[in-house]
Amino acid sequence: MSSKMLLGTVASFVLSQFVSIAHAQSGGSDVYWHIDPTVKSCSMVIDPSLTQAQWHEFTKQVGAISSFKSMASAKTLGTLNFHVAVDYASTPVDQHNPAWINTFTHPDEECPLGDAVSYPTIRASVGVSDNMDVGGYWTVAPGANYGMVGAEIKYAFFQESERFPAAAVRASATILTGVPDFNLNIYSVDLLAGKDIAMVTPYIGIRTSLVIGTVTTSKVNLQKETIAIAQGYVGVAYSIWMLNLAAEYNVSSLNTFAFAVGLNF
Repeated sequence: MSSKMLLGTVASFVLSQFVSIAHAQSGGSDVYWHIDPTVKSCSMVIDPSLTQAQWHEFTKQVGAISSFKSMASAKTLGTLNFHVAVDYASTPVDQHNPAWINTFTHPDEECPLGDAVSYPTIRASVGVSDNMDVGGYWTVAPGANYGMVGAEIKYAFFQESERFPAAAVRASATILTGVPDFNLNIYSVDLLAGKDIAMVTPYIGIRTSLVIGTVTTSKVNLQKETIAIAQGYVGVAYSIWMLNLAAEYNVSSLNTFAFAVGLNF
């Protein structure tokens, strides 16, 4: 056999293996995603092929994405002062990861998950004392079957001074809503600090979260996942008159960038 024939044979074999692997990854069809024409938008639905390892990874990643972000420095609002805001968060994800493929369904092949999970949120908080704020947030994916609600309590145990930053501890909870196939709850504790510098307030924090994912469908027989995750974040807030702006970057197994536009009353 000549060297050209040998090279052609090897190339053909490698190509055939590549095609075979790609075919297997797509489930043996031209459509990679799970399709359900009855849904209006990409929705959270467990496929019977979901494995325990994939469920573990999905629970961990959604926990990192959905933990209640601070979007504020350690300073509190003050008694009976209010804050309302709209924020937008974006987290890059691997849309070809089976952990995401087997937990979503799509109306057609033109509606993939995408390279990032992005969603807007409405949030509000009120100062119940000079040292304590309570708040909540809500979001829903338009046309899809899932959303989230959350609640938070922030206590500033050290007020800002000329030399030292403000410091606070924050507890929060987030619950996934609208998904019949599973429940997902996230419970977090933050420690954060920030200090005014000119007209802006940089802040830094750490967050520890407990993520609990429980399957409620009979399509699969998977155990409950209880996962601890750690996140670090940096942010900056800016206020002028009633307007408040904030940007925050969270670092974890998945990294999230978020910004918010709000009003203080």
